[in-house]
Amino acid sequence: MHRSPLVRRLIPFLFASSLLASRAAAEPAGVALDSLLARPSLDLPLLETAVQERNPSLEAMRSAWRASEARADQAGALDDPMVEATTAPQSWSSDMVDPGYMVMLRQRFPLFGQRGLRGRAAREMAHAAGEDYRTERLNLLRETRDTYAESYKNARAREVNAQLMDLVGQFRRIALTKYEAGTTNLSDVLQADVELAMLDHSRVALERDRRVIVARINTLLRRDPLSGLPDPAAELPLGFAPLRADSALALARATRPELRAIEAEGRARSAEVSLAGRGRYPEFEVQARYDRFMNEREWRPQVGVGLSLPLQLGRIGASVREARAMLAETESKRVAALNRIDYEVAVAASRVEEIHHELEIVEGRVVPATEQSLSASRAGYESNRADFLTLLNAERDLARARLSLYDVRAEYFLALADLERAVGTPPAEGAEGSDR
Repeated sequence: MHRSPLVRRLIPFLFASSLLASRAAAEPAGVALDSLLARPSLDLPLLETAVQERNPSLEAMRSAWRASEARADQAGALDDPMVEATTAPQSWSSDMVDPGYMVMLRQRFPLFGQRGLRGRAAREMAHAAGEDYRTERLNLLRETRDTYAESYKNARAREVNAQLMDLVGQFRRIALTKYEAGTTNLSDVLQADVELAMLDHSRVALERDRRVIVARINTLLRRDPLSGLPDPAAELPLGFAPLRADSALALARATRPELRAIEAEGRARSAEVSLAGRGRYPEFEVQARYDRFMNEREWRPQVGVGLSLPLQLGRIGASVREARAMLAETESKRVAALNRIDYEVAVAASRVEEIHHELEIVEGRVVPATEQSLSASRAGYESNRADFLTLLNAERDLARARLSLYDVRAEYFLALADLERAVGTPPAEGAEGSDR
């Protein structure tokens, strides 16, 4: 009934949660978290929203995205004008000459599209940062669903354990009545006691697992790991229909944020290639100057034009080669991402189909058969047509069948989550609206 590797998988979260415990107490609860804690059962949409609201890594990536957008607004702007002032200090105290000074204003104007290309490259990199943020959010939601599924399986296993303890207790009373009537041996009662002891041990182990899972969820919520949480509802949210493999593949190529980030980076690299090529063109500079050093009044106001001389052809050629190599690297990354996405979608879609078939068998055939077998064994034992070991074996078969049903439901839930993650389906609109 109990799988001890669960604890070994989840125990690292206890160490992480202990680091967050002191800080979590001072954190504001948040609307989603308040609503989550007010529910009688653990609500998955509210849990996902609360985890997103309180995750520091997600907030850091959101800030980085905003910073890259602000950087893009700067990239296409003109350089600040330069003001220069020169004076002859001794002229200010001399009685022989007037004070001498010069003031000059300079402004550089790239005239061959350099500013537009710099702005376009920066905007595409900001777009890529936004897609990186969405990727992190999808990963966080997938982790949240995995934890929710573990909590669901643990809650259902504790329910099954409690039901079996009650059922075996009934068997023990039947065996004791039959022993007192002299129609069975004391061994039936002792076997029932052994079964109850094993079930009680499983209860303790499942309760330990529950505390570890709750600590993991609290870590995602940035709460005290020892804080209480309700169990998930009796039914998993399996209402969303799985996609066909071909439809899922087409949708993944259109919505997967990792791919869109690489495509945005590719557009930025393409703009950088064009920008590097424009390095062969000169940049103009407009100057305005008032030169008080000139004796002739008409010569004092001056205007001029400057022109850069792109003579370092080796440096310019190297920058073009660098930009082209980075563009080729990005294109290779895009092809690799497409191959990986195709594979992930195919595997996820196949897994959904397989586990759905398994769920139909366990739910429609295995569990009803074991329930009927237990009823028949109980009737046979009460009428002295079956022994107690047969009854216990029927009870164990029912326990395994019910636990298998809950495990398969959780696996189907996670298979659907994997398919959604492989497709890159965005979260609900409520979470999407909090991006910016």
